Amino acid sequence: MTQDVQVELKQNVLRALSTVTDPELDEPITDLGFVKELSVSDEGRVSLDLVTSTFWCSPNFVYMMLEEARDVVAKLDGITEVHVHLEGHHDSERINGGINARKSFSECYPTEASGDLEEITRMIRTRVLRSRLSSMVSAMSRAGVAPAELLGASRRDVVADGEGFIVNLGDRSQPISDPVDARRIARYLSFLDGLGRADGPLIIWDLEGKTPEPHEMDSVLALSRSAKSNFSLNAELCRALLESRLNREEP
Repeated sequence: MTQDVQVELKQNVLRALSTVTDPELDEPITDLGFVKELSVSDEGRVSLDLVTSTFWCSPNFVYMMLEEARDVVAKLDGITEVHVHLEGHHDSERINGGINARKSFSECYPTEASGDLEEITRMIRTRVLRSRLSSMVSAMSRAGVAPAELLGASRRDVVADGEGFIVNLGDRSQPISDPVDARRIARYLSFLDGLGRADGPLIIWDLEGKTPEPHEMDSVLALSRSAKSNFSLNAELCRALLESRLNREEP
């Protein structure tokens, strides 16, 4: 493998990792600073060192995050092996063993895991949906598209246009060119697509695809803003805790 190929492969790995989010924060692990070290060998073997913001982060959410990181990297062309190493966590040895042996969380934690994990995951994903809905609606509003107009729109009415989007609303089309707002819209759309709802309505309120009634829109958006604020506050707290932790670890 030439040096140029190796550099490109490492960049591809970082791009893949940028799609992995902390389940409790809905922020990319690359933005949060959780990717501490990354190396790619000549043979395409990836060594990935990750860190969490605190020693006591919940193992179930850490496990979900590491599983996704391992899997998105393993799918890349040119990658032959992925080894994940989590450090600074109270159960890192157990988690590392399970992740690298490709065990499920319930296999790694047979006595601790229960049916509650599925319900907790569902709750977190619902909060992610609502938080991203708030960001998407705000982005649309800044471009001149009112929330009421979005109720009648479908996912297919929002079309990628270079780095931005075109929103088709019956008799008019509204471009979204601001890169930050385009990213917010893209994150919401990717969640819809991940739910298998690429052909459904644009505005949904739960994982089953329920669309709010017009008279419910204000309360839906208020709760969505609350979910977004909660994620944002937690993410800022985690960044501060991680920065403090890494600074303490400096020699």
